[in-house]
Amino acid sequence: MISRRRFPRAVALLTLLTTVMLSSFRPIQAEKPKAVSNKATPPNIVFILADDLGWKELSCYGNGFNETPHLDRLAREGMRFTQAYAAAPVCSPYRAALLTGQHPARVGILDYLRPNSANGLSTAHVTLPEVLSKNGYSTGMIGKWHLTGYEHHGAEHEVKPRDHGFAWDFACEVKGVGNGANFWPYVFRTQPISWIDIPKPRLGKNEYLVDRMNLEAVDFIERNRDRPFFLYLSHYATHTILNGKPELTKKYRAKHPPGKSTRTRCYLCQDHGHPGDSLNHWAGDHNPHLAAMLESIDDGVGMISEKLNELGLAENTIVIFSSDNGGETNVTSNAPLRGGKSQLYEGGIRVPMIVRWPGKVPAGTISNQPTVNSDFYPTLLEAVGIERPSDHAIDGVSTLANWKASSAKLPRKDLYWHYPLDRPHFLGGASGGAIRSGDWKLIEFFDSGKTELYSLVEDVSEAKDLSIEKPEIVSQLKTKLASWREKVEARIPSPPLLTEPRQLYAADHFSLGQISSRWHFNKDWSAENGILQRAAGGNDTTRIFLKDAMFRDVLIRFDFRLRKSKDLRLVTGGNGHYNAVVHIRPDHFFIQTAMDRDAPYFSYRHGECAFDFDPDRWYTMTVEFLGDHLVAHVDRDHLAYARHPILDRERGYFALQVDELPAEFDNVQILTAAKHKSQAENLKHILKVSGNHPVEKSLEEQFAIQKSNAHEWLYQRHEKYRDLCAEVDRLDEEKKKRFPEVFQTHKEFRKKIAKRRKKLLAEDPMYKELLFATHRAARAMERFLLELQPAVDDLPDSRKQRELERLRLNFQNDAGYRKLVAARDAAQRVLEEAYPKLFVSDKEFSASRNEERKKLKQNPVFQELTSLRGAAWRVQQNHLFKNDEKLAELQRQLERINQ
Repeated sequence: MISRRRFPRAVALLTLLTTVMLSSFRPIQAEKPKAVSNKATPPNIVFILADDLGWKELSCYGNGFNETPHLDRLAREGMRFTQAYAAAPVCSPYRAALLTGQHPARVGILDYLRPNSANGLSTAHVTLPEVLSKNGYSTGMIGKWHLTGYEHHGAEHEVKPRDHGFAWDFACEVKGVGNGANFWPYVFRTQPISWIDIPKPRLGKNEYLVDRMNLEAVDFIERNRDRPFFLYLSHYATHTILNGKPELTKKYRAKHPPGKSTRTRCYLCQDHGHPGDSLNHWAGDHNPHLAAMLESIDDGVGMISEKLNELGLAENTIVIFSSDNGGETNVTSNAPLRGGKSQLYEGGIRVPMIVRWPGKVPAGTISNQPTVNSDFYPTLLEAVGIERPSDHAIDGVSTLANWKASSAKLPRKDLYWHYPLDRPHFLGGASGGAIRSGDWKLIEFFDSGKTELYSLVEDVSEAKDLSIEKPEIVSQLKTKLASWREKVEARIPSPPLLTEPRQLYAADHFSLGQISSRWHFNKDWSAENGILQRAAGGNDTTRIFLKDAMFRDVLIRFDFRLRKSKDLRLVTGGNGHYNAVVHIRPDHFFIQTAMDRDAPYFSYRHGECAFDFDPDRWYTMTVEFLGDHLVAHVDRDHLAYARHPILDRERGYFALQVDELPAEFDNVQILTAAKHKSQAENLKHILKVSGNHPVEKSLEEQFAIQKSNAHEWLYQRHEKYRDLCAEVDRLDEEKKKRFPEVFQTHKEFRKKIAKRRKKLLAEDPMYKELLFATHRAARAMERFLLELQPAVDDLPDSRKQRELERLRLNFQNDAGYRKLVAARDAAQRVLEEAYPKLFVSDKEFSASRNEERKKLKQNPVFQELTSLRGAAWRVQQNHLFKNDEKLAELQRQLERINQ
């Protein structure tokens, strides 16, 4: 074979010939040469994936309109599968399952990733190309990746194919896809850049994307002819907006009139000066663009087959063709299957699948065994003789025995799907899960709680729901499905009640290498193994907060596991004040709004809900802010609700807080939000179920909460009560003005100290030098620890501070480290002795204040102010108890108990 590197003229000639074949003719099948016999060479793998291609689109699956001769031949030379499934009814979860061999629920990618997603496929996974690459395979990918957010759309991290074991990739997207810009220069309308990373055309000024990808695939095979290779050819076709080559769409229009358009407006038609959808991009059936795009894919299958034959590699190459989910019903029908892309009906998840492996997979055979695309991982590893990685869980099963004999049964009876959504997919899909057990299939709809049951052997169209007739089967399958979700930690977030989520504002899934730089980490917090952890061993309540947060109406969602902690909090605030806190405790959760004297508002305990949280189980909390409403819920019926004016403001603070004990978080998301279309109806539901799960409290707790709430409630509604409070406040200010040493608060004292330190740092050289001496001593301690374990210095902020704290604990008794600690303490003592007033403890401050109070006991002005303030407070309290009967009754009960 001529080397392209040494003979550029040959390259040009071959490119020209290939261009002619792609634009005008079907590739001519060369006579199959005798395969090169080399039993020691592991088989090559070519995996060709179409996008949104329905189960019945290929001729070999019975389609009479589309023409797929090369795929039909592939089926004749191999095995065609009639019950192959996608792991999800949309794109990204399929691709994650393919590369990891895991259920999308275990991976954590459950829906298609939005352009600015923070949930790229974690590099902690041991992917199929990574395993193959480590075992001598050349790995390459061409085309659609869709397992990351994109920097172009504001994603902080972008995960690329080369991060997951592909040594080479080409034509991957750099921004959101699906816009119909399938011709060079691959720019949609007035967008500023190409959506794909193809630097220049090879097939002329009208280069077609599928053709270019096919050409690159053939080149990859030729470049790697002398070593085993894995090629993942991931087409963008036939994803809408459909846009086929003009000569082919013309052919199919002539073959059969296009069906009625499902849209009255088409951007591509409009840009060419045509009204409506006159070019049939959105034809509901006999779509000429879908047929044309599929023919271009089919041409590539022919080119690949021809190249494998030419190089004598066909006998030792596994060729697989499939689709990532069912066809989109706007442009096709998946009949006889029900539904399509985004739905858990068969039309959304059953896909075409063909496998050819000469001598191993018998030619012209059909397998009716149910299989799912997570099975490719263990199947291919077994086929090529590579052991599965021991440190990577695999949910798929090897189907190699079935490849070799279509009658062979698989070592699995059940298939599962998990597809939770906040709102219905724009193509009609609903939030739900499904199980196929034997020939029975159950779909569970999360929002409504409805279940549907079908017998696929008798009713592949899922036309007759048997759930009423077969309650025992429904019960069995629902139990299996729930048990499976528990096993893989599949979570069902409570769907929004007040808001419609819009754009992703901030998110972190704490995946390896993808932790947001916006978190402020300290020694108590670290992100390890894909989880945000509040570490053990702390003595105080601690927070981790998001830097530069600014939001208003949002949906916030996070997963949590209590572990040993007794109090988790989501804290939000703004303008120097906290405004709302969601508390989560082992047996309940509740909402608290805070004091803000500028308004003025006072602390108020709002809705609460009893819930028995298992400390070792993951839960998802959904928190919605909309205007002056706030609702927090773990499911539709377990919720806490608040309505207060303090909520209706911009928030500039976001933090997670935990007491002194360990806890864990994951999948933190903040999404901008608008009013829910069913808000009025949902608000009625919220008010109806609020209080349905009361929290048991002691009489003292009830009294304290009621008193605090009564104060805020009356203050906002009773002018007389406000006047009484104002008089107490006036007398407090007068006392503070006359006797600041006695009535200054700890917070005010600390602010005064901080102001004094700032002034000294700017004006006093001695203070500055002594302070910096303590800093140098602290840095020397850190350097000592880093010299013991230099790798810690290279860790990201998400782990470094916590690892330093672990080192400190491990070496706290080391003689060298203790010497540095002593030097740090000595430097601190010198500073404190020189400026003692800057280092007064809270205890010392309280003692000093009490001493001053004792001195003033005989002061007549002090006595008079104290007496007046006491009298004003008693009048205020009497009004409070008089106007809140529940508070008065609680007080009477306490008095009876204490008598």
